Amino acid sequence: MNLIFIGPRGVGKSKISRKLSKLTGMSVISTDMIAVYELGGMSISEYINANNGNWQLFRDLEFSILKKIENCKNIILDCGGGIIFDIDENGIEILSNRKVSILKNIGKIIQLDGDHTYLVNKVSNDPTRPTLSSKEPYAETLRRRTIFYRSIADYSTTIDMRDPDELTKRILSHFPNLKP
Repeated sequence: MNLIFIGPRGVGKSKISRKLSKLTGMSVISTDMIAVYELGGMSISEYINANNGNWQLFRDLEFSILKKIENCKNIILDCGGGIIFDIDENGIEILSNRKVSILKNIGKIIQLDGDHTYLVNKVSNDPTRPTLSSKEPYAETLRRRTIFYRSIADYSTTIDMRDPDELTKRILSHFPNLKP
């Protein structure tokens, strides 16, 4: 069984993925790291800026990455915060049925969430994270996206008041077949 982590920026998907990898022996694949590789080392921020803020180009790249790893086995997939979205013709972020379908075929989707005030403060001043949109504050993006994350998740949990080791154990207890 494969595990897929979705959720907002800064929630700890990468950290929890690495901890689970050490406990289970499963390999971690990061969609954002593959994207940077496929962009020739260009950061996601640089790519978005170079394309005049056209997020759909990046969402198409994510789709091609998911197609390439669709048949991988025994992996933990650490997804970027927008992996389940596309951009419509009006520039509005929408749920991506094409990407969600592939994610569901890959494995079990785990949604991580956390206190939105904490997450906004954590990622607001991080220059390595591209600006999502000038149309709405990140707190509003978080609120809107959380509804979609929960709607497709096989399992949802919050990072609030849990240390990463405790959260990892909680996830393992929900998926007992992963234990080494």
